[in-house]
Amino acid sequence: MKKLQGIGTFMLISAVVLAAIAASPARDRVVSAGQLQFKDTPQAGISRAVLWGNPAKGPYGAITRFAKGTKVDWHTHPYDIKAVVISGTLLYDSGHGEQRLGPGSFLQERSTIKHTTAAASDSDLELFEEGSGPFGIKMSK
Repeated sequence: MKKLQGIGTFMLISAVVLAAIAASPARDRVVSAGQLQFKDTPQAGISRAVLWGNPAKGPYGAITRFAKGTKVDWHTHPYDIKAVVISGTLLYDSGHGEQRLGPGSFLQERSTIKHTTAAASDSDLELFEEGSGPFGIKMSK
């Protein structure tokens, strides 16, 4: 009997919590450029402001900055990454020669493709980055 009462109490509390969540108004999330909180990544010269999700645990969206001249040598990622250049020039090479991608350019990095990523030497690079899973980097030769 006590077991049934415990289950009943749990179900009642769960129903109240779910009803409160459902009743709470949905709100837009607005973050001005001045409110972005950039944090350094383990790679020197690169910082990231996470907009949604968590790059350490799962899918995410972020604004990523490379200081001018910063380069990440040959590597892969465990999940696909999509990026749109906001400012500066992204230097990208997937083994078919370096491509220079300016503002508005789109890039989809497949997890299986070895590549290099860099900011041109004449300006900082800022891009929107969206990962389909946790961010990771595996250096290769």
